[in-house]
Order: sequence, then structure tokens, then C-alpha cells
Amino acid sequence: MFDLIIANGEVVDGTGAPRRRADVGITGDRIAAVGDLSPAKGARRLDAAGKIVCPGFIDIHTHSDTALLVAPEAESAIRQGCTTHVTGNCGLTSAPTRRERRAELQRTLATQDVGLDWESFGQFLDLYGRRGTAINVVPLVGHCALRAAVMGYDDRPPTPEELRAMQDLLARSLDEGAVGMSAGLMYAPSMFAATDELVALCRPVVERDGIYATHMRSYASGVVDAVAETCEIARRSGVRAQISHLQVSGRPYWGKMDEALALIEEANRSAEVHADKYPYNAGSAALSQRLPGWAHAGGAQALLRRLADPETRARIRRELETPPAEWTDHVPIDYRDLIISAVATEGNKPLEGRSVEQIAALRGRDPVDMVMDLVLEENNRVKMIAHAQSEEGTRRVLTHAIGMVGSDGSAMAPYGPLSKGVPHPRSYGTFPRILGRYVRDEGLLSLEAAIRKMTGLPAAKLRLKDRGTLAAGGYADVTVFDPATVMDLATYTDPHRYSVGVEHVIVNGALELEGGRHNGRLRGRVLRGGAG
Repeated sequence: MFDLIIANGEVVDGTGAPRRRADVGITGDRIAAVGDLSPAKGARRLDAAGKIVCPGFIDIHTHSDTALLVAPEAESAIRQGCTTHVTGNCGLTSAPTRRERRAELQRTLATQDVGLDWESFGQFLDLYGRRGTAINVVPLVGHCALRAAVMGYDDRPPTPEELRAMQDLLARSLDEGAVGMSAGLMYAPSMFAATDELVALCRPVVERDGIYATHMRSYASGVVDAVAETCEIARRSGVRAQISHLQVSGRPYWGKMDEALALIEEANRSAEVHADKYPYNAGSAALSQRLPGWAHAGGAQALLRRLADPETRARIRRELETPPAEWTDHVPIDYRDLIISAVATEGNKPLEGRSVEQIAALRGRDPVDMVMDLVLEENNRVKMIAHAQSEEGTRRVLTHAIGMVGSDGSAMAPYGPLSKGVPHPRSYGTFPRILGRYVRDEGLLSLEAAIRKMTGLPAAKLRLKDRGTLAAGGYADVTVFDPATVMDLATYTDPHRYSVGVEHVIVNGALELEGGRHNGRLRGRVLRGGAG
């Protein structure tokens, strides 16, 4: 007697094996059987004829940390078929923190304001348990938070004592549940760390078999050197590395993707390096990422003071117009392709969805000045979408053996506090876009290969126990979708639109999405250290 039988579907089990006709029986939070269950009895039976039954998708790169505390239903994720979000990417986590540095950390993160009333990483994770969440959470601890807690936002190497303090704080965070450390080497204060610091910090991660996920120093002219640094960190420390949103931004540099992938292939002879990518050719980040690294030293308030100082502002302008040779992360971009996606002030809300060039024309300003003006006006709480990547590069990563699927988005909904702004459509559409556009319509990937990149491969990378594949004894995280209709609907101009074609989603044995209807159940778990 099963609690639930998913009958008559085509099972794609997440291993890359060919699909097969099979039923899936679920008892409690586990898959009890996969096979011919036609004679079996179940308290519930879902007919999945003509549908694909597969493991729930694991989004290996998200920023849902505080979004899940604001809206735990995670509707944009569930309706894509996602059952697990890996949080804490790009070094940007709300914990650990120090009481005297909480305000600065919150300004740097520019995320949902849920009140920094915790200090340790474990205390932050406990909030998910108390509030509940519809999806599983696999947490990374951010290097930005570690460095800020110990050193503040200083642009300097750590002292030996500070390095040990960061290692100790990292080790505690890992023991409290983090599955690894993420770095954001284009964000303060992570950008001020040298390679040796990162190698040293990866040692506690290696001791606990965790991963190192990195938003590298450059995805533009310096992308090859940035990939080389990641591979060096993996080889020297022994850490299992994950390159976040591997891409090449800026038309002059698009040809560097082949060299970057060759470096990763070479590194994998003696180390382990993977990468993730979203199926779009535009990125999204804080607008202040357009500014030179030195301008961020001291934190957000120091940056704003520099933007208000005419002499310093003039220097920033010169470097934006003619970037110095050492500025390898500057992306040459037409200001028509730089879109303001979210602001904090009500007065600037009409600017959301407009390009910097359009806004500059409206105000009679130069686009370079307009970037600085907006960062200053919005107290560094303004986000952008930048169209600077190539379709060929996106395809190269998605089809490569090291490539996984990660949205780089967060849980959202077209209502409530997470419906604000004109965000990147990837938060609503990543996984159905892969299945509908790249698998069904274009045949870029086989269905089995694509689902493995969304399930079995990330589960193995994260050392998730009994997850990521459909097999008897595993946890019942299951997605059922229609391969003929699955597709993203969210666009850059109309992003708050759910995808279609995902019919049922089961998280830890509970139906969270049934017949396309969200049940409001909150059966997700924090998978601390990869635990079930």
C-alpha cells in the first residue's frame, strides 16, 4: 500500500539513462518502488500518461536566501519543477555577521529586509525551520560575509590572526550546515582577497568534503585568467570547485569561451571543476558592479561618499570611459543594453524597465554620469540587467560535460513583496526554457542529458544523500511535466509570468503542486551538509 502512485508516465531517472515506461510509488517521504505497479494499491493515484516523471530539479545557483523567508511558498521555483535551491551564492550571504557590522552587510547585500536579528550561520538556517519553506534549501556560506565579519570592508590582505579567524568562522558555519563556501570576487569585500587567501579558506571546506563556488574576478577581458585562478585554487587546495554562471561578457571577448573551457578540461585531469549557466544571454546584478573595484573599498557608504565627491567622481568617469589595463572585469556595453530592473525609492519607480540611455536622455544627462547618479540616488540599492553575452557561449556551456543548469535568480511571485521591479526572467523560466526551447524545439540536448544536468549531476556535486535520481529508497522529490507544452513565458519586459507545462511537483513526499495548482504546503527542508 503506497501513499501515492504516479502511474503510466515516462520515467527519466536523472542518471542520463534512456527513458522508460514505469510507475513510481511513494510512501512517506521516500520513493518505495519504481516499476510496474499496476496491481498495487495507493491512497492516491496520479495518471501521468504522456508525461515525463523525473527527479525534482536542483537549482545549483540561486539567491533565494531571504526571499524564502519573505515568501516561503517559492511559487516561481515550484512552478518550474524545482524542489531544491542552492542558496548563498556569489559570496553574498546574510550570515555569519557581527552585531556592529550588520547594517553595512545589509546595505551591501541589498536583499529583502527581513531584519538581521541573528549572528551565526546556524541561527540563520534555523529561521527556515521555524517559518517553513516549500522547497529544500542547500546553503553555502559567503566569503563576503566571512571577510566583512572579521575585517570589515578594507582593501588589504588579512593578518595571520585575521585569516585564522576567518577559517574558524568558516569551519563553524560548515559544521552548522553550510555545504561549502561561495566567493563573489567582483563584490566588496570578497574582491579584495588574493588567491592565497582563498586557497587557505578552502582547507576547512576540503576537510568537510564541501564545495567552493565562485563568482570569478572577471567574465570579460580577464575571463581566461579568472578561470585559471579557479583551477589553481582547486588544484592547490583539493577543493571541488564550481564556476558560477560561466559566461563571456562583451562582444570583443566572446571568442575566449573555448580557451576557458579548455583550461577547465585540463584542470579536471587532477582536480574537479564544474560550471553552471542560465539559458539567457543577459546577466543581472547591482548597478554599482559597473564601477571600478577600488571605489568599493570601505563598503557601501564609502562608495556613496566617493560618488558625491567631484574629484573622485571625475576619476571614476575617466575609468568608465577608458578602462585602465588592469581593470579586467569591465564589460564594454552599449547603454541601450543596460536596463534598470529594480530601484528602492518610489520616485524612481518609473525608471524600472528603461535603459540607462533612455533615462539619461529623459534627464538630459550623459549615460556615464547617469550610472553614478542612480547608484547615489538609490543608496546603492539599484539593480540592472546587462545584455552582453553570446548565444553561442551559452550553448557551449550548457552542452559541455562540466555544465549544469543554474538560474542565478531567486524565488519570486507575481504578487506581494517579491513582485516588485522588472527582474530578470530567469527566476520564472530557467528550467522550462531548457526543456521547451533547447530540448524539444531545437534538439540541442537530449531530454535525458538535460534532466541529468538539472538533477543527478548537481546532486552528486553537492553530495546530497539519496536525492537527484528516481530510485527506490531515495527521497521523494519528483516533478511531472508535459514534454509537449513545457515552456517559459517570462520575458525581459514582462518577467512576472509563471512557466507552463509542469503539472505536479512533490517535495519530500508531499504534493506541493497538483494539476498546476500550488497547495501551499511547506514540506521543504534545510539539507545541512548534504543531509537528507
